[in-house]
Amino acid sequence: MIAEKVKYIAKDLPRLDSDLQAKSEHLSRLLQQEAELTAAISRSESFAELEKLINELNEKYRKKGEYESIIQQLAEVEANLKSLNLRLDAIDNALFSEEFELKIKGQVNKFNRYFSSISLELYGEQYALKVDPTVNKKGQRLYEFSAFNTNLSSGKKQGEISCFDIAYTLFADEENIPCLHFLLNDKKELMHDNQLLKIAYLVNSKGIQFVASILKDKLPEELNREEYFVVKLSQGDKLFRIGE
Repeated sequence: MIAEKVKYIAKDLPRLDSDLQAKSEHLSRLLQQEAELTAAISRSESFAELEKLINELNEKYRKKGEYESIIQQLAEVEANLKSLNLRLDAIDNALFSEEFELKIKGQVNKFNRYFSSISLELYGEQYALKVDPTVNKKGQRLYEFSAFNTNLSSGKKQGEISCFDIAYTLFADEENIPCLHFLLNDKKELMHDNQLLKIAYLVNSKGIQFVASILKDKLPEELNREEYFVVKLSQGDKLFRIGE
């Protein structure tokens, strides 16, 4: 039995040797190809080019992420703007409703009671403010306030400004609107002495401080007193002590 097995194996050895030889030769060819490919790769810049392509690809992905983030932010901003525009439209519709327009005109009428009363006391004329809804060049709705008194002279315009300031202070007090109780003025030397005196007496009676820069020789005699001066300046004594 053993002899038969030995005989069978011995008979099959040449075939096994032949297969082994063939496999060895095939392996040798593959190793040779591997060596040639390795050498070719080593001699070329393929790795450097591949690395460059990978870096470029990563950079593209990074920028893609940035752009997607920006697009998302823009979409959010656009959504917020849309929401805010809807709210603004709602506010505009409320502000320019018939009910709100009547409310504004009611407040203007309250203010005009003071404005006309003070202007009558100072100038013997009744000044008034009016308001009209209008549309500007951009198509935006707004309320336009204007005075329909026609004061063309510079002095009278200054007086009108003072009447307005005093009237608003009194109106604000009535409406419980916080406001300052002093008025800063300029160019009051353009006003007549009588109006300056009337303003001085009026603001004093209303608890309002009236501060005006004016040339000393333009002051009425009654107001040319040290007790009324806060700061006095001259060519020899300037505000910031800056010499010639």
